Amino acid sequence: MGYALDALRKRREELESLLEKLRSEREQIKQKLDRVKAKEDELYQRLTKTRDPIEASRIEILLQKVAEIRKREEGRLEEVERKIRGAEHELEDVKRKIEILKPRTVKWVVEYEAKGSE
Repeated sequence: MGYALDALRKRREELESLLEKLRSEREQIKQKLDRVKAKEDELYQRLTKTRDPIEASRIEILLQKVAEIRKREEGRLEEVERKIRGAEHELEDVKRKIEILKPRTVKWVVEYEAKGSE
């Protein structure tokens, strides 16, 4: 029983460190996604304001590249969020198993028989 409990505690620590890493990765992806969206908005504004067809075609190409980067980052963000949900679910399961296996303090009740009741 001790081995299973130790293994579960080790797995809990691994999952907690994995969750921390995934959450920091999610924040980095969100920041990059915000920058990409801002760049995409800026390019779209430039495209609507320009009158030159050559400049418009250049901006369209840039806009397509930025949109592709945005879609790729959104896919990475969804993947990381799925991993986070899975790790959180597994962590809750491991914590529940640890709680079940953890030895509890037992209060012993001692009952005495009276000797004079023969």
